[in-house]
Amino acid sequence: MEKFEERTEQNEQRMAQFERQMDLLREEMNQRFDKVDQRFDKIDQRFDKQHQDFLDLKRRMIKVESTVERTNEKITQFDAWLKIITGNLGDEKGQALEQLFALGLSYGLKNREVLPETIQLRQQFEDTEGLVYLRKGKFIEVDIIAKNGQLTVFEVKASAVETDVAQFARKVKLVELQNSDKQVQGIFISPGARDEVKQCCAEYEIELLD
Repeated sequence: MEKFEERTEQNEQRMAQFERQMDLLREEMNQRFDKVDQRFDKIDQRFDKQHQDFLDLKRRMIKVESTVERTNEKITQFDAWLKIITGNLGDEKGQALEQLFALGLSYGLKNREVLPETIQLRQQFEDTEGLVYLRKGKFIEVDIIAKNGQLTVFEVKASAVETDVAQFARKVKLVELQNSDKQVQGIFISPGARDEVKQCCAEYEIELLD
């Protein structure tokens, strides 16, 4: 009986020792797994940083491309504007001419968007009652931007004098009388306009682009 109890105690001691060893092994394995997890976390962090760096680089590239596109567009608009104010329109006709005016006026009007379909060149109006020109049947020809219920009459003069502004003001007045349901304004384009021309535009309430 004593031997049985002794063996039982020895077995219990061995089991306790085995359990301690297993606990140590589990703890060691957990530590190793923790280290592995930490390594994977670091790898994930590096991948996240690389991904973020890639996104930042892509955003910067998009901004650069957008800036280049806007610059190219500005150059194209400026070239068209120079052709308009110098009268160097070449052989452009129809839609090509309207496109040229749309580009140039978008630049000249300080980034106001002008679409080709809003440009109406060489539009004729008749003073049927002689209200403006004091002579019935007088025809005039004007260039117009028609947009959102507004008519913008514009004229380009490379070298203008006061009488040019006065004549243009009469054209604007006739268009206004015949389009009472629309807002009508006049824009007189004359690079390097003299003070007398500026004063005349102010008196007739005509916008001057010089």
